[in-house]
Amino acid sequence: MREKAGSRLTPLPPAGNDSDAREITGAAGSRLGSERPLADPWRDVLLALALDLPLEAGPSEVVERFLDGLAALLPHLALGACVIPEPGERPLVSVRLPPGASDAMQRDPTRLFPLLREERVVPLDDASTFHVGANEVLAPLDWQITERAALVLRRSFARAQGFRRIRGSARNLERLQAHVIQSEKLASLGQIVAGVVHELNNPLTSIIAYAEYLTRKAQGRLPRADAEDDLERLRRIQEAAGRILRFSRDLVAYARPSNEIPGPVSLSDVIDKALVFCEHEFSGIAVERELPAMLPAIRGVAGSLTQVFVNLFTNAAHAMAGGGGRLVLRGEIDLGARAVVLEVADSGRGIEPENLPLVFEPFFTTKSEGRGTGLGLSIVRGILDALGGTIEVDSVLGEGTVFSLTLPIAATGSLLPTR
Repeated sequence: MREKAGSRLTPLPPAGNDSDAREITGAAGSRLGSERPLADPWRDVLLALALDLPLEAGPSEVVERFLDGLAALLPHLALGACVIPEPGERPLVSVRLPPGASDAMQRDPTRLFPLLREERVVPLDDASTFHVGANEVLAPLDWQITERAALVLRRSFARAQGFRRIRGSARNLERLQAHVIQSEKLASLGQIVAGVVHELNNPLTSIIAYAEYLTRKAQGRLPRADAEDDLERLRRIQEAAGRILRFSRDLVAYARPSNEIPGPVSLSDVIDKALVFCEHEFSGIAVERELPAMLPAIRGVAGSLTQVFVNLFTNAAHAMAGGGGRLVLRGEIDLGARAVVLEVADSGRGIEPENLPLVFEPFFTTKSEGRGTGLGLSIVRGILDALGGTIEVDSVLGEGTVFSLTLPIAATGSLLPTR
């Protein structure tokens, strides 16, 4: 009686048994069964295939490339794999059939070739399998080659999964870093709320006063005056409203998570915005600028760079709190390094020598509780590192602190006026 197709299902030995290390006979010119010669030495083909598998592309792509390569070596066999790239993902079933073989289109993971007489299965991990099928009993050399090929696939599949997990961990770390930067930005924004209120209060007072005057005049409760005076009052209302609008836009842009691509940025504009945000911190503090009349555009993201200077200015103001002082901004162009070198110097209490190497470490702070998270300078360094810049610190206890920044010049290199 003819044996029913699909009646034999033989598992391959598990990884790591004695067969893995067994010396395999056979070389170029060996025959599969008694009829089929190999065109190339199969050991070399498997070695080349193992070296060529794109581990970084992921488990699924590794399986596809492996099956393509092995099918070219063993075109008379049915080859397949059922893999689950990661727990919870949909299984991937892929097969390579010999010429003339019909596909039953049945994708039972335990049996990929139900119409073939023999099918052998080797586990790749707890959930994924490699399959070899034939219409006759596998010849000894067929068995040897597919056994070794299964080892190649198993190890390459595991490494591809490792690459994928590492890449996923890196993406998670990037997202976490972006979240920490945004949280610190909002924390610093909370600390400058008083300055925000002050900045909005003056123009709002002007708008209310002029609008009230013009309303009373329109009601006939005030004597008529020259139309030019009324136009001037309207211009002042418009100017004050424009100031509020610009400030609120800058504030929203600063608070928004930054996902912009680095490009040319005006260093003067960034410094101006940061000084406005920190204005309420500078009571009794003189701000001096010793900058060139013209500076090239620097490479960066405006929001992130504003965060850098908000942190530096706030720290400087806190170091000089209570006694006044000077905040000096010095800058020069380093054409050799294609960078703008900027110093942010304060006349505050300085930093203890033992603390100086720690100031850029996450969560390190010398401020009292509630005044700082210890993340500000760490984030500043991270932002500058990402842009190709640097930051260094020097301090003398009782005399002050100087932060030295190098900011890469944008590719355009166009000069912009400073204020």
